[in-house]
Amino acid sequence: MRGLGAFQMAQMKHRDARVAQLCQHLHQAIDLLEQIATVPFREPEKPAPPVPPVVMAPAPERLTYTIKEARAALGVGMTTLYKEIAEGRLATIKLGNRTLIPGEALRAWIAALPPARRE
Repeated sequence: MRGLGAFQMAQMKHRDARVAQLCQHLHQAIDLLEQIATVPFREPEKPAPPVPPVVMAPAPERLTYTIKEARAALGVGMTTLYKEIAEGRLATIKLGNRTLIPGEALRAWIAALPPARRE
């Protein structure tokens, strides 16, 4: 029950005028509470602060690459890479079970490739 209606007010022997005012305030408070519950408050969207540009430091020079890393860096397939190693055009070093390719060997291999023809 949301307050006293006309019937309840008529049944009271000693009516106080403030009771009606209290009921009105209660009605308004309950209506406001229902409104808050059904429509949640959202803060106005603030524009995002400007993002400062990211300055990337140059990557340190790698001394060696694994076969997988060299393949990704060169953009060639495994078959091509293993063929170049087998034919001695690409130098490798062994460290335990790992096959490593020195960075200088990769750069020398790229420099030794013939230039692309332009037609």
